[in-house]
Amino acid sequence: MPAKVNGQDVLVQIIDGTATSYIDKDFAGAGLNDTVNVQVQLGDLSVRDVKALSVNMGAKRSNPVFQPFTLADDLFNEIAVEIDFAHHRIAFRDPATVTKPAGAVDLPLSPGGEARTLPVSIEGAAPVQFEMFLGDPAPLTVYQPYYEGHRLLENRPTSIRLGGGLGGRPQEPVATLARARFAGVDFLEVPAVFPSNAVRGDSSDKVSGNIGLQMLSRFNLIIDYSHNRLYAVPDPAALRAPFAKDRLGLYFSRRGEYIAVLFVSPGSPAERAGLKSGDTVTAINRKPIQEWPLSDIANLPFAGAGTMVTFTIAGGGVKEVKEVDYF
Repeated sequence: MPAKVNGQDVLVQIIDGTATSYIDKDFAGAGLNDTVNVQVQLGDLSVRDVKALSVNMGAKRSNPVFQPFTLADDLFNEIAVEIDFAHHRIAFRDPATVTKPAGAVDLPLSPGGEARTLPVSIEGAAPVQFEMFLGDPAPLTVYQPYYEGHRLLENRPTSIRLGGGLGGRPQEPVATLARARFAGVDFLEVPAVFPSNAVRGDSSDKVSGNIGLQMLSRFNLIIDYSHNRLYAVPDPAALRAPFAKDRLGLYFSRRGEYIAVLFVSPGSPAERAGLKSGDTVTAINRKPIQEWPLSDIANLPFAGAGTMVTFTIAGGGVKEVKEVDYF
């Protein structure tokens, strides 16, 4: 959302579930991994003395979506936050005035570690605690103690994705859950990520996973840390929409006039078409890379089953890929 950070107009990312906010080192004028204090103005709300870790976000002021700051739990600790995903609106409320909206499901937000947790049921099993994390674009992430204990990856089509974030680009198993239940709603065919304990950085079985943006955004949310509660109002149109799912299996980085292939998922349409890590792609669907908006390239893996995509490889001819479900 648009905001002011230390008086400068920028776009700010908002996440929950972590005590640490992040600021781009060049924007902050600080050294890598320094901690700086900043003031954030969100509409009429001022959040003061936010401690932020200075990191290399790769932010560039020439980028129209320049986002040099990620605001974490400093916001949620201070005030109740309502997020209306359907209308792209956010509101801040005094927790003392918040009442349960019509049609809302009232869920307990259980404190645990850094993140609050919520009950989620996987494949019809008893509900277990999942961390709520707006910063994860995946619908669900299931932790190793739970998926191994319930044998969730056995006899199920599985592949590997290249993860992202400030912690690097780990390789993580991906598969599709037949059923997951959250906030009184049964969701079918839910793509999920299954990181190892090493990638997660924890081996505890007290929390079984995290619930991310693609699931949470199907509700109008009021997040109230002070009373450890979440009100979730289902959005009927969003509930009916299928989850976005990668049907390409190609991970890449745009570098000016070409894209560099970083990773190809095993068993994916991209692998079957002969694409491989290290390939240099100079055109997509016969159109030079520099003519493609970055967002259009990023959305290619989610274009839908049956979509044909043609990649021109430097020194390697043309690879045609038909997008299909592969996990």
